[in-house]
Amino acid sequence: MVSGGTVINDFNHLKTSLDNYSSNISNLSSGWKGPSYDGISSKTEAFVSEYSGTLSSQMNAFASACDLYQEYIQCKRSLISAESSYHQASQNNDYSAMSHYNNEISSYQAKLKELKSKIESLLNTASQGKLSATNIGGSSTPSASNTAPASTQAVPVETTSVVGQNPNYIYSTKHPGYVFPFEKGVHAPVNSHIGKRRAPTKGASSSHQGTDIGAAKGTEIHAIYSGKVITAKDFGGYGNCVRVLQDDGNLTYYAHCSKLTVKEGDRVEAGDIVGTVGSTGVATGPHLHLEIRASDYDKNKHLLDSEEIFEGVWPKT
Repeated sequence: MVSGGTVINDFNHLKTSLDNYSSNISNLSSGWKGPSYDGISSKTEAFVSEYSGTLSSQMNAFASACDLYQEYIQCKRSLISAESSYHQASQNNDYSAMSHYNNEISSYQAKLKELKSKIESLLNTASQGKLSATNIGGSSTPSASNTAPASTQAVPVETTSVVGQNPNYIYSTKHPGYVFPFEKGVHAPVNSHIGKRRAPTKGASSSHQGTDIGAAKGTEIHAIYSGKVITAKDFGGYGNCVRVLQDDGNLTYYAHCSKLTVKEGDRVEAGDIVGTVGSTGVATGPHLHLEIRASDYDKNKHLLDSEEIFEGVWPKT
């Protein structure tokens, strides 16, 4: 008989295997982060996270359904026994016993109805999960329910959306792996573009190295790409600032925060909250200064324009 314990053991074994694969990829790629690296380690971790998360939800639901089904069987047996005893009492004209067993029958029937509803709900949850994950090319593997067997099915080169993406996030269509720093629905006008400008206040630079995005104080700021936090503190004119060394080699600044939610050394994934909007440092009001320094910045002063990265998907203002 299948049991919940068996299901969970199988899941733990599979998750351990996935974690080992992720660790192996990470070790292999740690010494190779040149121009062609393309964030393989990050995408591998996203792959493992999506698979294990989906499996956890499905298999835990199925395990619970198995446990409840065993309870259902015991209850069914008790009902049959009570019905038999009621029939025997009826033959003996034992009305007191008949009343007792009739109450038991009603109780078991109600319990069975409740268990059946719970089991069906859990099985429905277990069957709804889609085993899909972002592949190295940035597209998604097809759902097993409507494609050919895994041994013969082709992995698409491009898709317009990736199964498993957070519906509250805005994803770059031009640069796979990049997530807009604010969730959908947040009013995010550009207050100052990258490049030359008139300094808005004393101490501010006339050569703007990032994009100032207006948002209400306290609005959550999300990491635009996966990487490691190398700075999370008061950082001069940047105010409370988080700097993330991304897996693609770029270094991103999240400046003027009112609060920081990460610390130096933390690993963040695209979409993780790194802080909240504020006006600390040299600032005229609440906004996010988003600055993306390319991997060759120290040599060529190469900056990336967030407006270009999120072109076509930037929230309408």
